[in-house]
Amino acid sequence: MSSPTSNPNSDTGLASNLGAGLCAIFTLVGGIIFYFIEKKDQFVRHWAVQAIFFGATAIIVSIVISVLTGILAAVHIGFLGGLLSFAWSIFCFVLWILGVLNAFQGKRWEYPIISEQCKKLFPKLLP
Repeated sequence: MSSPTSNPNSDTGLASNLGAGLCAIFTLVGGIIFYFIEKKDQFVRHWAVQAIFFGATAIIVSIVISVLTGILAAVHIGFLGGLLSFAWSIFCFVLWILGVLNAFQGKRWEYPIISEQCKKLFPKLLP
């Protein structure tokens, strides 16, 4: 008899919501690992792709905001960049919490705007 945290229909043996939750918690790195390891469980693969989309977007936008903040600081209005950076951090944190909650609850959820745009850019990545 298997425990509630194991899944015989999974390459990892983890329950679907546990694998999905790990993807959501560790975003980019967890998503990449589970994307290549998990081939059977489509729910975990869905969350692996969502984690890759969210993690990569968060990093890229953060870099862009940092460069913009540097430029704004050079013209003595760096506080605008700081405000933008703070707003982006709060936005990412809220989305991260929503993702973690939905993944552990076993819901097939997508990050607003981010997932839609990434699906258009990287259609071959989808499970």
